[in-house]
Amino acid sequence: MYSVDSALRRHFIPTMVLMVIILLSVTTFVAATTPAKVANHCTMLLVGKGATTDGSVLIARNEDFPGNWAKHIIIVPFATHKSGAVIKSATGFVMPLPPITYGYISLQDWDPTQGRFNEGGINEYQVGVSATESASQNAKAKAVDPVVKTGIGENIITAIVLQQAKTALEGVELVGQLVEKYGSSEIFGMAIGDPNEVWLLEVGGGHHWVAERVPDNSYVLEPNALRIGKVDLSDTVDFRGSPDLITFAEEHGLYDPASGEPFNFAKAYGTASNPSVRNYRRVWGAEYFLSPSTHPNPNAKWYPLFLAPDQKISPQRVMSLMRYHYQGTKYDTETATGKNERAIGISNTLESHVLQLRSWLPNPIGGVEWVAMSAPRTSVYVPYYSGITKIPYNYQIGTDHYDGASAYWAFRTVTSLTFTNFPKLAKDVQPVWKAFEEREFALQPAIEKLAVELYGQNKTLATEFLTTYSDGLALEALSTAFTLEESLRTKIAGEAHGAY
Repeated sequence: MYSVDSALRRHFIPTMVLMVIILLSVTTFVAATTPAKVANHCTMLLVGKGATTDGSVLIARNEDFPGNWAKHIIIVPFATHKSGAVIKSATGFVMPLPPITYGYISLQDWDPTQGRFNEGGINEYQVGVSATESASQNAKAKAVDPVVKTGIGENIITAIVLQQAKTALEGVELVGQLVEKYGSSEIFGMAIGDPNEVWLLEVGGGHHWVAERVPDNSYVLEPNALRIGKVDLSDTVDFRGSPDLITFAEEHGLYDPASGEPFNFAKAYGTASNPSVRNYRRVWGAEYFLSPSTHPNPNAKWYPLFLAPDQKISPQRVMSLMRYHYQGTKYDTETATGKNERAIGISNTLESHVLQLRSWLPNPIGGVEWVAMSAPRTSVYVPYYSGITKIPYNYQIGTDHYDGASAYWAFRTVTSLTFTNFPKLAKDVQPVWKAFEEREFALQPAIEKLAVELYGQNKTLATEFLTTYSDGLALEALSTAFTLEESLRTKIAGEAHGAY
């Protein structure tokens, strides 16, 4: 394990210098030795491979939650299990484990006693999962198809899919089977993708669910509401769902075919007939940001589920959307007219992740989980390759009480301090992280080129190289956060006493 203690905060050696040495030394070595929750909830984005700049599938989510709730970045190895082994959570959910489970990298809550709460991750087959996007039932659906207290839920669902799915579709079908067998403990949406496709899956009742494949040329934003409308379960390319999804709705008054309207899942089971402005405004925001040519109405309440972007979407563009607060419009949350709006980029994001899945690269290199350990507006996305074998110690610690060695707390503190006077203090923070991310993306092609060359000669050495790279960036980002925290505290204290 790696650690950065307090003595290193001021004198941490920048890792980019170290990486140049590593690049040169590794190349030489290879040549010589180897053969040739609730409150604000979350916002989630899914992007098909045909809508991205490089052909990757992209999944992103801001995990928004009030209070102090530390996140850890973890690596769970491939494992074998004896007969009778189970996975369970404190809610009472219990299910048998298969003989083997796959390895994965993920973000997990600091306290796993209530369940894993793996918010987003990528497994060894480059299946990426982000879950969950909390939603609500309408009153009729709640009465006839209530949630099941001991059913499958956010606290365990991501871990199960990452452990058992080799493809996105396998993951979708697995979740559906679990909802039908055990019931669901909550109403939610989730994203399951692989390098070839990505699915939006929504659970609308204790035992009813549907999933729709995102068209390759499109994206979809999921706020805290069910959004899937028309459903065609006979279309086995683009849909999966409960066999009785529509008949159950008809029999229990959730949908009336005599109305002449087609079945709409979000209206039958969710709250689409009476949407909340805090939800549909975020959908408008994504459309305005990514597809301004459509001239979306900010008060339309119902928007197309899938849209093609005006320009192909890069990971950097996704990160910008995760920071979006409607700037340039009257809904900008930093203005008098928009101060009461619910934006995409807010201050109480616990963490934000962007999953990048790519078919043309080996799985350990093609899958990258970009993680910002706090609100992305005042934090930095760091790439963690799915094949890495270690995570710096500081990123594996932290609870609901301040910890000066915890990466979560370092980034959270920078966010908290900055938002005490955002217009002024953000000028000291955002340019630093912007430059950091630009450097990461500038390095990415060369790093991956060398990683692929290493992988073709020595897979272990390739994963060690990527581990060194990802961990080095993580530690440099942490050192930078410590420096920013010190600077912000100094400035705030000085202003309190008239020094500035």
